[in-house]
This record gives sequence, C-alpha cells and structure tokens, in this order.
Amino acid sequence: MPAFAIKPLTILHTSDWHLGRRLYGRMRYEEFEAFLSWLQETISAQQVDILIVAGDIFDTMTPSNRAQALYYEFLGKVSKSCCEHVIIVAGNHDSPTFLDAPSKVLKFLNVHVIGTACDDVNDEVLILDDAASTPYCIIAAVPYLRDRDVRSSQAGESADSKDANVIKGIRAHYDKVASIAKAKQAELTESHQRHIPIIATGHLFAAGGKTTDDDGVRDLYVGSLGKISADTFDDGFDYVALGHLHVPQRVGGYEHIRYSGSPIAMGFGEAKQQKQVLLVKFGAVVDDFKDKTSSAPIEQSLPPIKEAPKKIAAPTAEFMDDLFGFVEQEENAAINVDEESFNQSDTTQLDTSSNVASTLASQRLHHDETRQMQVVSLPIPCFQKLAQITGDLSTIAATIKSLEPSESIWLEVIYDGDEIVNELREEVSAMIEGLTCEVLKIKNTRTYNKVLNQQQSSETLQDLNELEVFDKCLDINGIADTQKASLRDAYQQILHHIYHDDSRAE
Repeated sequence: MPAFAIKPLTILHTSDWHLGRRLYGRMRYEEFEAFLSWLQETISAQQVDILIVAGDIFDTMTPSNRAQALYYEFLGKVSKSCCEHVIIVAGNHDSPTFLDAPSKVLKFLNVHVIGTACDDVNDEVLILDDAASTPYCIIAAVPYLRDRDVRSSQAGESADSKDANVIKGIRAHYDKVASIAKAKQAELTESHQRHIPIIATGHLFAAGGKTTDDDGVRDLYVGSLGKISADTFDDGFDYVALGHLHVPQRVGGYEHIRYSGSPIAMGFGEAKQQKQVLLVKFGAVVDDFKDKTSSAPIEQSLPPIKEAPKKIAAPTAEFMDDLFGFVEQEENAAINVDEESFNQSDTTQLDTSSNVASTLASQRLHHDETRQMQVVSLPIPCFQKLAQITGDLSTIAATIKSLEPSESIWLEVIYDGDEIVNELREEVSAMIEGLTCEVLKIKNTRTYNKVLNQQQSSETLQDLNELEVFDKCLDINGIADTQKASLRDAYQQILHHIYHDDSRAE
C-alpha cells in the first residue's frame, strides 16, 4: 500500500447559519427551514461522511425556541442519515455555554460540539472513526477564541499591545492544537500505514477578507484587532474550514484554507452573492469528479432546483475561485467570478440572487493529486429573493415594472436622483401596488446629502450603527478632537463586552 494512501472521505463545510436572524423586522424561519431541508438532502445525495459547521449557528446568544427547534430537529435527522459525524464549533454570535450544555447528550448521536475553548487543548483534537471503527480523519475543532481565551489584560495596555497579544494568543492556540494533532497523526499513520488527514476549524477574521454592507459581521475584537493571516495555520492541516465572513473565499490565496460563506443572504449587500457549501473529498477516487454512489456528475445528484435555468455563459476557468455573482438583465451576460467582479456590479439595475443557483452547476475549486484531495462548490438555491434597486425615479419605476407580478421579492430602494423627493416612500408604494414584492428599506441619499450640507441631519437610527451614533453625540456635545480617540476606544470596548460576554454563563 502506498505510504500516502488515503481512505475515501467526504466532508461538507458550512458556517454562519445565524438561525433566528431577522431582516428589518421580517422573520426568516421559512428560509432557514428550507435551507436545512436542502442541506439534509444534499448530505444524503453526496453521501457525506462528516458535516462541519464552523460557527454562528444562532444569530444571538439567546436564541428563540423556534430557532432551537430547527437546530435540534436537523441534528436528529442528520444523525439517522449516512453522515457519521457532525462537528459544531461556536462562533462569536453564539453562547458557548448554551452550545456546550447538551454536548454530552449529542455525543451519543456522534454530534461533537465545542462551544468554549477547552482548558485542556487535547479536548479540541478529535479522532473520528468510520462505521467499522477505523480512524479516517483528525479534527482540530477550534471554536471562536474570545478575548479572554487568547490574552490576559494588563492595566494601561495600549491598542497596539492588545493587537499584538491577541494575534500572539491565537497563533499559540493553533500551534498547540496542531502539535497535538500531528502527534496523533504520526501514531495512526504508523499503525494503519496510510495518511490520516487533519482538518482544522476556525471562526475568525482573516486579514484581507471580503465583507459586504449590512451583512451584520461584527468586529471580533476591539476595533480591527485579531485579524489573522494564513501562516497562522500549520502546514500540517490538510484543510481549514473557516466561519465568520459571509462571502465565500480563500485565505491568502491558499486553496485549502477557505470560508464557505453564509447559506442565505444576511442583508441586501449579499443579494448579488451566490451562496454555497463546500464539499471536500479525500481519497484516490476523487479525481473522477463524480458522485460517490452514482456515475452521474455531482451537479446532477443535487436536490432539484425548481426554477428553470436561464442561459448564462459558463466560466472559462477550470477551477472557480470565490463564488459570488449576480444575474445581468442582458440575455447573454456572463457571470463574473474573479475577485474584481465583486465591486463591478451595475447598481442601477436589479441586483438579485434569483436563478443564480439554477444557472451555476457545482464547480471544482481545487484538485490536489498529490494530497488526493479536491474541493467542490455546491450552489445553494435562493429561498427568498432579495433585490436592491438604485437610480432616479424613472429607473426605479422601470425596474419595479419589470418584476414578475406574482414573485415574492424583498426590496431595498436607493434613490440617487438629482431632484429632492420629499414623499419617496409614497411614490414607491404606488409603484409596487398590485405586486407581491415588499419594500423593506428605502434610502433617499440625495435628501440626506443636501440636508447634511446645510449642517443638519435627517438620518434615522436605522441608517446609523452604534459608533456613528456615538460620534454624533460627541459632535453635539462639543467634545474636543483631542479627546475623541480615547473616548471612542473606551466605547468600542463597552460594545465589545456587550456583544461577546456570554449572558448564559454562570
């Protein structure tokens, strides 16, 4: 047997479910339920051995009863499927103690939950066996590392010092985990005479990572602290499954270090993204790019997508990189998947994720013959269409008129015409009369700009985040510029503690 032989293994990587999240007051449980149902079908269709969820299972540390019901019902169904193990690590939105509480019960279903960074790092390194009790992979299950997990506070510590200590602590934690995992790997390799892959998890912000407007991605540490680079991860990791960023992407150009992205659009800024899960396959048979139990290509074995596909040119690259795109209104437009396309959308048109899942087949992103591994992107259908319309009144009216009368679409309307429109909401309401679409948010940027130029503000709290409101308060109260930086830093720390302290911890 070759020294580098690998037992066939299929892993599904997903993250950032945010169960329970609302969008401008609209409940989204039907979307979450549809996604989890699709994910369950995909696990069966692809004969997935291990499911990895890399953090942010819930949107809040105090999830609703319905969000919890969706979570536990899904785990119960998956435990009865072909999937032999489920790995769940906490994200920054999750309560570590809430996730950890039922972990001992869930372990009987082969659901392994790591909510809190373990005091004994050995507990984060899991050896997973197949149905025949033969080990086939090692999981370095690292959750979101909270501030207290990676550094000790010191009086009078500067922001730069905090930054350095956070990065140092994260690196040290991953180094310990890698050392333990590689030691176990060496033992298993010697006894089984084959390579046992190591898969690491993480919920963190990689330097240079892409985000979108209104995606709800919070700073993990105070300000810009804690952004890590690809060299944080040991070369011994065969694959690194990351969560936190909602845009599917690689880290530092490394094919085996990836964010799967969120499964549904968390805001209108994500409407142009193609959502996905990642299928990671190990073993000599992976180079066929075929389903494990069928001769059909992977894309043909996915759960069916009900909408008829539109004719859209296929990407020319052999392996696609970051999957985000939008459907152009031109009939023969191509989907751009290169890194620059993310910022090149025509915002005067309707930007929506509708039909993207039906037009993009599964794509092989990476194939490493030496390591007998490939990474495949499985597109997720759109369960609730979001659209962002930008332009003057005539452009907005024309775009709304082009919508299907019976199609349910949630809209964000951004007016950027030259004329001031004082009753924009009434105008838009008249435009959508008779349609099933719903306007969740309206922005009148011209009015804001003109009024702001007169040293007044017509912004609402919906248009501002916490730091922007705080900055307004500093200006209104005439705080000197020399004091603003320190006050802003203190306020950021307060926000950080509010968002990241585990309210369920004893």
